[in-house]
Amino acid sequence: MAGHRQGSHPLCGHEKLLIVNGDDMGRSPGVSAGILQAHRRGLVSSSTVMVNLPGAAAAVRHATAQAERLGLGVHLNLTAGPPVLPPETIPSLVGPAGCFYPVRHLVPRLAALDLGQVRAELVAQIERFRSWGREPTHFDCHHHLLYLDPRLFRVLTGLAQQYRVPIRYPWPRGEERTHQELAALAEAHRVPPSSLPSIIAGCHAVLAESGVRVPDRCLLSFYGATATLEHLCSLLAGLPPGVSELMCHPGIADDELRAQSSYVEGRERELSILTDPRARRTLSAAGIRLVSFLDL
Repeated sequence: MAGHRQGSHPLCGHEKLLIVNGDDMGRSPGVSAGILQAHRRGLVSSSTVMVNLPGAAAAVRHATAQAERLGLGVHLNLTAGPPVLPPETIPSLVGPAGCFYPVRHLVPRLAALDLGQVRAELVAQIERFRSWGREPTHFDCHHHLLYLDPRLFRVLTGLAQQYRVPIRYPWPRGEERTHQELAALAEAHRVPPSSLPSIIAGCHAVLAESGVRVPDRCLLSFYGATATLEHLCSLLAGLPPGVSELMCHPGIADDELRAQSSYVEGRERELSILTDPRARRTLSAAGIRLVSFLDL
């Protein structure tokens, strides 16, 4: 398996390869079912699992039985639900109720996180996934938390080295960003705009040092108000050669999702778009081949 090492992708030449990753498998039965539907009837070629949530084991079993070509990785999670480890062993990561802090409360506390506790919990999540009979294709992170501090990102790259897998890399590389674009990235990742350039530069340095494999680019804009068929087709039509990852969040709304997430109807809209025949026709017309992280 090869990946981006601060240069062109060695295996793809001028071919356009696209990983469409459905985040949050296991978040609710409807989310897991929506991801499988988007794989069987649409563009999703990969997914990542929130292994600390109650429905994750069943979701992995269903995916293994019903979608053998769907790549499955671990959606490393420090911002939703209970930890895998006993809460008392990771006090810097959990609130008084023994669950992870919501992201809006955790981001201001990043400097206070104990990196040993972070690593221990993430290893526990990875090993729980492996105990279900699967080896992860890759790692990414819920709310991109591990990319918001180079110290945390170093923990992630260390785990990727240990388990010999690639990772998502959301930060742009090799191109100038306007102030407006940086402000939008900062808002999406819940950090002050003034801190973003140093965060990105620090993560770039860690990635280069680690040699961990990543796709050539990550497309994050198919979300919320910009999760439209027109925007998706525009992304596909303009996709450059190399390996790209498109992040998406298809799902079917259910009561469990409504109780824990503000992104509900948007998931159903994404599912409808990702299974729209016009998206598949645009993909074919652009000469794009769908792959998973395993295919790299």
